[in-house]
Amino acid sequence: MIKLYSINKKKTEILGLWRDENGKIFRDNIEIKNLDYVQFLVEGNKLFLSGEKAIFYVLENVYNKNYAYIENEKGERQTLRNCITWQEKKLRPQFIKELILQHNGVTIFKNENGYTLELWKE
Repeated sequence: MIKLYSINKKKTEILGLWRDENGKIFRDNIEIKNLDYVQFLVEGNKLFLSGEKAIFYVLENVYNKNYAYIENEKGERQTLRNCITWQEKKLRPQFIKELILQHNGVTIFKNENGYTLELWKE
């Protein structure tokens, strides 16, 4: 199964914060789509054709491990092998900003206990 993190114009319970190579910080409402390989290829191509410069996805259960990828429109991929997740009751803006500056991005899932933060690293 492939989890495609796609940008949604409507407000969602998932927020993606990330920084590009120029240091600009982006904030996106995220929708996660669980897709098989063929569906992923179709959806990924649609996103690139609509003007997306890069996509983020997680390939699940590869030798009992999950891997995340950032793939650009040229097909170049960055592999992220380590995922750190933890729970926070409240979001501290300075802490989130520091995570973005140090790791280039974080995904925040709102839930009944507060927030789950997901950080992928190489």
